[in-house]
Amino acid sequence: MSAGTGAAPGRRRPTVADVAREAGVSVATAGRALGNYGRVGDDLREQVQAAAERLGYSPNAVARSMRSGGTRSIGFVGADISNPYFATAMRGICDVAREQGYEPILANSDDRLEVEHAAVSVLLDKQVEGIVVAPTSVTDVAHLERAKELGVPIVLLDRHIGALEADSVVIDNEAAAYEAVAHLLGLGHRRVGLLACVDPAEGPELVARTGTGRLTVRGAARPSIDRIRGYLAAVDDHRATSSADLIEYTPLSDAAQAQRRAEALLAQAEPPTAVFATDNVTTQGLFMAARRRGLAIPADVSLVGFDDLDWTTLVDPPLTVVAQSPLDMGRAAAVRLFERIKGDDRPAERIVLPTELVVRSSTAEHRHGVREHSG
Repeated sequence: MSAGTGAAPGRRRPTVADVAREAGVSVATAGRALGNYGRVGDDLREQVQAAAERLGYSPNAVARSMRSGGTRSIGFVGADISNPYFATAMRGICDVAREQGYEPILANSDDRLEVEHAAVSVLLDKQVEGIVVAPTSVTDVAHLERAKELGVPIVLLDRHIGALEADSVVIDNEAAAYEAVAHLLGLGHRRVGLLACVDPAEGPELVARTGTGRLTVRGAARPSIDRIRGYLAAVDDHRATSSADLIEYTPLSDAAQAQRRAEALLAQAEPPTAVFATDNVTTQGLFMAARRRGLAIPADVSLVGFDDLDWTTLVDPPLTVVAQSPLDMGRAAAVRLFERIKGDDRPAERIVLPTELVVRSSTAEHRHGVREHSG
């Protein structure tokens, strides 16, 4: 069927994305022209409407809502809003939304894909004008594509999806992990452990490089995988011990399991003299495991965690951490979303915010000798 003959019986109903392709404009522009909201020139509006007529497009409920001025609401789907990272990011999103005269509608996916699918569907039914989402999967994105086809802009928080044409607000996870581990290696540690949260469905595969035996990692481009990659790169560059025995994984958002896996790491016959934890859940589990085993920090083991939460400065010793700003990330994601809602048609952008290694008293130079540890 040619582009100009309309939809044949039995074919799916044309979407905003189809109209955008027919008119040679972005999906956002097509959505504004069809919904009669935002800033669109008269010539461009006529171009889009003509394309819609050729395809036999009929507006959906979202477009009708936009024509009447919109719902003045946005959605946020967080992976785990009990996690301080997502709770703080949510605050940043809410602050910007209210500055814009919008109300945020919040949902928690519990890092479960089916829950995220349902949450996005509900938000679309409620006719939100845009969605910020911390995606559970970086491969299953059909529900997010559907939102875009309906003319609803999507901004990704904390995770970038190469297969989805959408803005994302992230940090350079690999570089942040590299800096943290290089700090430990620079203090003379050669057996540096790693405690990482992973999704069992997208977990990493450690692979020995041909000819060297040194490890690399395969897995979906999630923050945890990128941080493992940064850890391995630092160990490799410093010619330190590269061994799967020095790496422990724990399920997402399971603090009790994180502590158990950290204890297993610290209880090895030849334990690491330093450990890097890849997020705030594993950082807490690692600290508690070291205390439970009666280890002196940093005399027996040096620790570096991720996320500069209040508790990391209240414990003794205060923890060295990779600091990021979830508040700034939430605000940046919301600002980008409102730029899209108001008509910004630039290509999707990967916005990378900075991190900082905050060195405190939980790391020290490695003292060679036999370490004693309890039960």
